[in-house]
Amino acid sequence: MPFCNENALFALIRRLTPAYSHAFEAVFLPDKPLENDGGYFEIDVSAEGKIMLCGYHLRDLTAAYGWYLKHVAQVHLSWAGDRMDLPRRPPLPKEKIIRSSPWEYRYAYNYCALSYTMAFNDWSRWEREIDFLALNGFTHVLVTAGLEKVWQRTLTETGYPAEKITSFIANPVYAAWWHMGNLEGLGGPLTQGLIDREAEMGLNIVRRLRELAMEPVLQGFVGLVPHDVKDYFPSLPVFPQGEWLNEFRRPALLDPLSPGFERWAEIWYRHLHEVYDGGSLAYGGDLFHEGGDYDEIDLCGIAGRIQKAMQQASPGSYWVLQGWRANPLPELVHGLDKNHALILELWKNMSEGQMKSDTLRTYEGCPWAWCEVTNFGGNHDLYGGLSLISELPSWLLHHPNRDQVCGLGLLSEGLETNPIQYDLFLDVFQTDENIDLRQWLDQYVVRRYGKPDSQVRKALDLLAYSVYDARRQQEGSTESILCAQPSLDVAKVTTWASDQIYYHPRHVIQAANHLLKASPEITASATYRYDLVDVVRQVMADLARPILAEIHNAFREKDVATFNEYADFFLGLFDDTEKLLASDGHWLLGTWLESAKAKGNTPAEKALMERAARRMVTSWSGTIDLLNEYSNRQWAGLIKDYYKPRWSLFFTVCGEMLQKRSTLSALEQDYIDDLRQMDFAFEARRDTYAIHPRGDTVAIAEELFEKYAPKARGLWEKHHELVSIG
Repeated sequence: MPFCNENALFALIRRLTPAYSHAFEAVFLPDKPLENDGGYFEIDVSAEGKIMLCGYHLRDLTAAYGWYLKHVAQVHLSWAGDRMDLPRRPPLPKEKIIRSSPWEYRYAYNYCALSYTMAFNDWSRWEREIDFLALNGFTHVLVTAGLEKVWQRTLTETGYPAEKITSFIANPVYAAWWHMGNLEGLGGPLTQGLIDREAEMGLNIVRRLRELAMEPVLQGFVGLVPHDVKDYFPSLPVFPQGEWLNEFRRPALLDPLSPGFERWAEIWYRHLHEVYDGGSLAYGGDLFHEGGDYDEIDLCGIAGRIQKAMQQASPGSYWVLQGWRANPLPELVHGLDKNHALILELWKNMSEGQMKSDTLRTYEGCPWAWCEVTNFGGNHDLYGGLSLISELPSWLLHHPNRDQVCGLGLLSEGLETNPIQYDLFLDVFQTDENIDLRQWLDQYVVRRYGKPDSQVRKALDLLAYSVYDARRQQEGSTESILCAQPSLDVAKVTTWASDQIYYHPRHVIQAANHLLKASPEITASATYRYDLVDVVRQVMADLARPILAEIHNAFREKDVATFNEYADFFLGLFDDTEKLLASDGHWLLGTWLESAKAKGNTPAEKALMERAARRMVTSWSGTIDLLNEYSNRQWAGLIKDYYKPRWSLFFTVCGEMLQKRSTLSALEQDYIDDLRQMDFAFEARRDTYAIHPRGDTVAIAEELFEKYAPKARGLWEKHHELVSIG
């Protein structure tokens, strides 16, 4: 019998639309047809005029309510602004609505998103987040808050030293890579108070997910243990796993074929279920994620032993593994019981053309879900693949391996960006047919902004078929070089990013122009203002590239006057970007830092969490390594006090070199040292930043567009070689 907690549905309705709570009726349908593995719901009107939400399961009903809000009431909820302007009387559907989803699994969250975006969420933000998941029909949700307590209890019971436990537990902002077996203890040690409060938060999250009939995906025991565990238990058979990215010591792997594994697994699951007040039918956990050493390990054999421990802890459960790069290794997949496993195929290629020619892994017949990864590190840049997303049903449901394709997942590393991309993807959750993108965009304008508008619609067309239509495979967006370590020829910010622009920047300029011509009724909406900031910000971020090319040319030609002119112009981008971002509450560094500090109850706890929060979005690790700037953000405060000063110092040094007629190779080491000291000094600062916007977004955007658009058009015409359309 399906889980039918009608009270949970109406509690959700009261949280979001309290004035409409009387207008709905819940109807649980008879037994679900066996051939329908996905979701199913109907929305209709009863003889009494009530809106009937019908389905086989509570998840169906919450998804029906979400569909009603989105496609009947035509409001908009997103990670990047809401528009909840509802009429006094609930609008009725014009005809009966039936949606049948072919996707049995609709999965939420990459481990990374829980650190890059949600590390410092309080309960009010989590409550809203879980409601959002329920409205969009998610079935499975990864939960990691509270694992600090599970590890503490597990290691304590095994006899591992107490003082070593705290050095093993990572800060929530680094917990993703701890749980994936990449590192230990970064950003710690945590106090007992922080550990206890994370456990309380995790329990609250899991309880609410269960109330709303979503399956919490908890962390399974796959054998990862502290790297030095053998120092305290010499007879324990472990395999050292080396370092991640040649920088971070990885946890060791306790041999799953040993009796010791069974004991540790039993202890782990017992404490896991105590912390979360029960078990799950889905357990995450990966081996050899982005590295590790498996040459001497029986991969086929350990797969079965890990699953056996899961089954003993929670009969009928399955192991959820990430399909990323070569993992899970074919030998390990071969050893899986396919009836108790699910693989998440993380897909970063947003190019529609390349998608159809790429070969998907078969995973030896193991069930798998296609999962988008459109954001890396939580970066702020326009990016997506709307054409690809709109055609996912035909591609996946007619794939040669269709029998194994059982779901979709939203697994971006960071959220709270590019709302149009996620809004479209979430609609695919409820259909087995391709979505007509142009018709969908017509409806999106109404939902996102409140009414049709020809100028906004033109803007979306320009964006949808340029910056939201990635023409080649790359890891996320083409980044803003304003956030890069200064160099005269820098073309990207982070190690694995693309160094080329795949769209015509003039299309983004044209889109900004159309947005600025929107009707006054639209410009008053918070969602419009968010998007206006985002698009005008992108215009200025793109413009930094041809300006830097001019600076480089002037330096090469020893043209001091032109160098100074364009260097000043480049630095002006920071001031104006700061002004624009500060006008909208979604773009404030202060919000991130204050939420981090709120995790602590004492000055020491607040300082610990703030330092970790600052470090994550700057150097990432506090050292010089491949991850520097990986989680760069374009936030007011960060632009002004972190990115601009280092570019200013760089241009000062370059100017002095020009005066001396020096070459680029003569960059003094003391400049490099000064730059690094500036970077690391920012992490230790304790100055506060605004948590409320200031200024009129529309007026500021108009001013900046008039200032930069003519120059941008001319410079992009001159430097068209900086664009590479695939």
